Amino acid sequence: MTKAKLLSIAEAEARTGECLEFLRSLVEIESPTGHATANVAVADVLADALVALGGHVERIPAPGLGEHLLARIAGSKRHGRPLLVLGHMDTVHPVGTLERNPFAVNGAKVTGPGIYDMKSGLAVAVVALRLLAAKGRKPASDISLLITCDEERGSPDSWETIEAQARASRAALVLEPSAPGGAVKSRRKGVSAYELTVMGRSAHAGIEPEAGASAIHEIARQICRIYELADPEQGTTISVGVVEGGTAENVVASSARCTLDVRFWTSGEAERIDQAMHRLQPVDPGCELHLDGGVNRGPLERTEASGRMFATARQLAAQLGFVIEEGATGGGSDGNITAAAGCPTLDGLGPDGGGAHTLQEHILLDDLPRRIGLMAALFEFI
Repeated sequence: MTKAKLLSIAEAEARTGECLEFLRSLVEIESPTGHATANVAVADVLADALVALGGHVERIPAPGLGEHLLARIAGSKRHGRPLLVLGHMDTVHPVGTLERNPFAVNGAKVTGPGIYDMKSGLAVAVVALRLLAAKGRKPASDISLLITCDEERGSPDSWETIEAQARASRAALVLEPSAPGGAVKSRRKGVSAYELTVMGRSAHAGIEPEAGASAIHEIARQICRIYELADPEQGTTISVGVVEGGTAENVVASSARCTLDVRFWTSGEAERIDQAMHRLQPVDPGCELHLDGGVNRGPLERTEASGRMFATARQLAAQLGFVIEEGATGGGSDGNITAAAGCPTLDGLGPDGGGAHTLQEHILLDDLPRRIGLMAALFEFI
């Protein structure tokens, strides 16, 4: 891209206090996934802010969860299709966490439950839009800002809405936190989840063990086979997270089950693992295997289009006076959904920080103006 006339970092920095106050209003409403009332309260704050920007806000009911917000912000129409901006208002923290990790500015850090993952990303997006409006500037195209309330549970209610918006959009920016050091994320691993159940045959372990077929022995053999499918060089990992089986030590176990988490960088690796899982056969002929599950989220793979988006983001950051790097992570996000729908996706645009999902969750104060400035620039020039 040619050198663009950007708003300055100083102009973004002047909005830091405003961003902190808006962020406080979001963080101090504790909104764990599944707490519908709390998530609606966060949606109220966000909807008011977006309506004040001239946005058309649709509130999408999510039974038992709260509401998703879909805001349409008018742009300059340089592009025909909208830019999708994606975030979530739910957190993993139960109500009461705020007492142990209150919203506070502590030197270089700003703390609070859900502040890093990912209410600070929401605040940055809103304040970036306010900054553009105050300077009489517009995004390069209409913006579809989708904020969901179920991401931390795997987006069961919002998945189809995310897919539909991704297919209707020219690109997606995801407000999830940056990688350590502030890198944006152009790659995320995909996730598969499986449950393997073994049905054996019970017997008395002392009197006639030979009459039984131990489901626990069988599942132990299968777990060893499954771990051999991992390919660390390709980044393909397998974790057996739960193993259950049997009823008593003196009974040959008639049933056992295990759950598995599989992570992979490419769709090809996901397919390889899936085919291998479905080819598993029992070692003990007295046992039967039953497999459920499959790919939960496909990978966010770096494409030529997303590579161009990162190059633009890097150039804009350089013009603003700082450097951003390109990162990758094994964790999934709604960016995996947009990428799988064929929408070029750049993820990890929220502030730098750490301690996601812990009582040490925080963002770095000095990164806020950089993120506000970069977000405003991306809205204008990507």
